[in-house]
Formats: sequence, C-alpha cells, structure tokens
Amino acid sequence: MLGKLMKYEWKNIWKAGTLMLLGMLVVTVIGCVVLRMPGGVVTGLLDNNDINATQSWFVLSSFVATLILYVIMLLASTWGMLIFLGIRFYRSMYTDEGYLSHTLPVTANQLFLSKVLVSGVWYLFITIGIGISVVALIVSLMTGLLNIGELSSVLTQYNGNIWEFMADAFYELGRTYEEEMGINLSHYVITLLLTYVAGPFITMVTLFGALTIGQLSSKHKGFMGILAYAGLTILSSIIGSTVQSAFMFGTNVMSSSGGFSVTTNMAYDINVITSLLIAAIMYGVSYYIMNRKLNLD
Repeated sequence: MLGKLMKYEWKNIWKAGTLMLLGMLVVTVIGCVVLRMPGGVVTGLLDNNDINATQSWFVLSSFVATLILYVIMLLASTWGMLIFLGIRFYRSMYTDEGYLSHTLPVTANQLFLSKVLVSGVWYLFITIGIGISVVALIVSLMTGLLNIGELSSVLTQYNGNIWEFMADAFYELGRTYEEEMGINLSHYVITLLLTYVAGPFITMVTLFGALTIGQLSSKHKGFMGILAYAGLTILSSIIGSTVQSAFMFGTNVMSSSGGFSVTTNMAYDINVITSLLIAAIMYGVSYYIMNRKLNLD
C-alpha cells in the first residue's frame, strides 16, 4: 500500500517540480552564454575604443542582470518548492482533503512516510539541479576569465583543458585544508555527500512534523505550524552549535591532559548526527500526534 501512496503523491508533485527544474535550466543556459564572453570584449573596458567599451559595458550589464535573475531563481526553486510541498502536505492531511486521506485503509505511518519519501526525493532533485547549475556557471565564468589577455597563459599550460585546470585547483585547495585546518578531505567529502542526500529528507521530516505539531493548537493551526517550523529550525541550529562547541571544548580539555584531540571532521560529524537525531525525534512526535492527538475539526 505504501507504493500506491507514493505513486499517488508523485502524480501530484511532479509537474511543479519539473517546472522548477526547467526554469533553473533556462536561467543556467542564459548564465553560461553570458559568462562565456570573449576576452576582447572584456578588455575593451581598458581600451579607448568606443565600440569595445560599449560592448564591454553591455556584457557587464548582462552579467549583473543574469546574476540577479539567477539568485532569484535559486530562491524561487528552494523556497518555492519547500512552500509548495508544505502546502501540499497540509492540504492532503489536515483540511477537508485530509478527512479522505485518513479514511484510507492505511496506517498513519504509511501516510506520513509516503509524503516524506516522495517530497524528499523531489527536494533532492532540486538541490542536485542547483549543484549542477552552480558548477556549470563556475566553469563558464572561469573559461571566460581565462581567455582574457594575460590570464589565457594559465589555460595554455593545460592545453585549453579547463577541467584539468579545475582538478588541479581543487587538489591544491584540498591539500591546503588538510595541512592548515586538519581536515581529512576524503572523510569530509563522503560526509558532505551523505548530508547532501539525507538533507532534503531531514528537511521534509522537520517541516511536516512542525505542521503536524501545529494541529495541537485550537486555532490558526496552519500558522502555528509555520511558527513551529521556524522555531524548530532555530532550535536545531542552536542545539547543533551548542553540542559542537561542548564537544570541542571537552575534547580540547582531554587533549591538554594527554587524551585525544578533536578534529574539524569530528566536530562536523557531531553536527550531522545532531540533525539526524532531531529528525528522528520529529518523526516520532508526528507519529504520536497523528495516532493519538489528531483532531480534524
């Protein structure tokens, strides 16, 4: 039955998610075209040639406009999808439509889990799309800059291979992090990828859990759910920072007395574990409310 619930949920979400991804694609393509500008146009700013100067100012204006449009698109994609998924969950669970949902021959856990999984997958698609978009724009920008005047000699050393240049640049950056900040880069990348994948699902559990907590209020349940989400987000940040600081302080005290020493990776792991624990608690709270305290009056 869980599969059928997820299939139904997918049908109600995929159109909005696809539109947001297409919008992101359009903005990314425009941004790449603008950023891959000829070096001669940019250097026109330094010349006295009126035509080159005019072209250069046009390119710079296009760059600024594209940057603003891109930031707006990022905000619209992340917050827009979050708001859409929140509204979708609330309507299907706690309005008139919710009466029908709760009369289905399924458990409350199956209802909640199907929405978390499908919504989390789509939010993951959005975050992956943003990541690909950012990489595409960075490559385009670097390609454009490295084709300008003296900077082109840097790319010449790599036979025009921008990817080889970026690989070397990230390698040097990683080596600097390992030597000066004590970060195990491989460990950090693996943890970051796991967080990147799990993050959307944690966000969905927190959002849906907050909207469920809002049902405990006698009035303005939707608004109380929004306040609960804002409060949980702030509380999660405070708890994560507090636990991380306490852990670092404790291990530093132990290291000074001959114990082990804290690393940046360990501190980051503690923050991730804290987020997972909060999400697990929110899932349990939501399950309890939906089974014992839910009142759809």
